[in-house]
Amino acid sequence: MDIEERLLDVIPRNMAERGRVTIEALLAPLRDLLNRRCFPERPFSDLQLETLFRLLSSMDTDKDPESARVGEREARVASPFVARMASGFNHGIGRSGHVAAPQPKAPGTSLMQQVADQVAVDAVRKLGLSNVRNGVVLPLATGMGIALALGALRRELGVRRVLYPRLDHVSPLRAIALAGLEHVPIPTVLEEDSVQADISELERYASKNESYAVLATTTFFPPRLSDPLKEISRLCSDNEAPLVINNAYGVQSEPIMASIRSAIDAGRVDAIIQSSDKNFLSPVGASIIVTPQPEVTEWIAETYAGRATAAPVVQTLAAMLAIGQEGYSKLREEQKQNREFLEKKMVEIADSVKQRVLSVENAVACAMTLDGLPAKEIGARLYGRRVTGPRVVEKGAFGSCIDDYPHDYLVMNAAIGASRNDVETATTKLYKEVSG
Repeated sequence: MDIEERLLDVIPRNMAERGRVTIEALLAPLRDLLNRRCFPERPFSDLQLETLFRLLSSMDTDKDPESARVGEREARVASPFVARMASGFNHGIGRSGHVAAPQPKAPGTSLMQQVADQVAVDAVRKLGLSNVRNGVVLPLATGMGIALALGALRRELGVRRVLYPRLDHVSPLRAIALAGLEHVPIPTVLEEDSVQADISELERYASKNESYAVLATTTFFPPRLSDPLKEISRLCSDNEAPLVINNAYGVQSEPIMASIRSAIDAGRVDAIIQSSDKNFLSPVGASIIVTPQPEVTEWIAETYAGRATAAPVVQTLAAMLAIGQEGYSKLREEQKQNREFLEKKMVEIADSVKQRVLSVENAVACAMTLDGLPAKEIGARLYGRRVTGPRVVEKGAFGSCIDDYPHDYLVMNAAIGASRNDVETATTKLYKEVSG
């Protein structure tokens, strides 16, 4: 029975209509989401999110009071608190052999996964990659997402090695090893302050090797520049080699997204991997893989072994709905302003102690030399002062993405979600440490 008819049985028509309007305001965005599965223009309220997830999780068979559950995996949980940790999606996602396949015992969870995948793809398209066609939200963080993508390319295309422009970050190296592939390091070169991939060396390796993929990077700490994606995608197209792009926290940057979009148009791109927490402010645990080649999504989903926890997928979907397009536009603008403010403050600090800010293009971070100062000690003291996130690299140490980088330096970030107060407080404490 329609709720308005039920209300008319007990209260006057004008009151019933007013109540119906309120309920409709609550439920209309949920209906629209389930009908269109798009990144919403306006953010959802916490009540709408809770209503949505309670509704979907209630469809699963573990919520059926008359169900006789005799299988070995029946979404049994120790307490209601434990169930709430996965928002009631206790069956997990996927089936053996496909992490995004529908589950007979979990129709609500299966629908939630499909909505999450399509909302994530729509969000990435609206935020800059209009030429991607498909994608999946994985219950794995970025490094494991890279491993799964590379493993899929090994199984489907016979990839045996990965050409990887040097990046001093352990996670992608572990991903290559986990996929059972040979790591072929491509050296970097120093151009003034910037460290960048040696494309001539990448071309040389590409011309003489077969059965390889290229792993390129958009976002890292200064002094490392983003890889030249358009050149690499053309090279991969010419050599019929897959290209995987690690776009860990690049969604927040319009220029980075534009560079990926141009790379897709110019050549070959097989998978773009982004972190859910670094871009959409969800708890750590998920990654979003998008691709202009729909079959690649299937390959990746079929590479995952067994079922998976639903919690990171739920959290990612909830975060995207809680922000919406309007919210993300504001966050992007705040991030750009905070990045400019961070550089201004670091230039002032550097000038005051006869140091300088490195001239390196980076959408999120900037770096200041610490030549002649106790770099590691400064980093440790900042941590003791409750400043989290600064990265200190000593001259020639692992982290600069090149041998013998000529400076000690400190990196600070102004990533999406950080506040102006965060930047102000951190730089004030940095000044006290370097000037004392």
